[in-house]
Amino acid sequence: MGLLRECLVMYVDAALDRSGRAGCGLAVFFRGRAVYTESFGFAHAGGSAQLEAHVCAGALELAAVRWPLHRVVVRTDCAPVVRSRVPTSETFRAALHEVRERVRRGHRVVRYVSRRANPAHELARAGLRRLARQRLEVAA
Repeated sequence: MGLLRECLVMYVDAALDRSGRAGCGLAVFFRGRAVYTESFGFAHAGGSAQLEAHVCAGALELAAVRWPLHRVVVRTDCAPVVRSRVPTSETFRAALHEVRERVRRGHRVVRYVSRRANPAHELARAGLRRLARQRLEVAA
């Protein structure tokens, strides 16, 4: 594969409310500077750990497509995604399998970061608020 370029750090987070609305945030850093951010909302029927695993898998897929020559560290504040050995549900097991398969395919890892140190946390909250506002406007 040749020499890989420098490392990208991708921070991810998800926020889930009781109504099944989810907000996701992604902040990509290169050499300590943000080079890409995104936040969005959507409906989600599963649990929060499953959602976080799907967000991690999506970030890994984005990295493979958009930055294929970079090593990537995905940082999440969801400890079960990073540390879970025996997932508690079939849906979470499937989501974790997706993350682990994407990690095996390239020079990519998933690591834990505290919520306070995760710049994607506020992006996820913003995505959730935006989705809730859109639904209120449609209902009005």
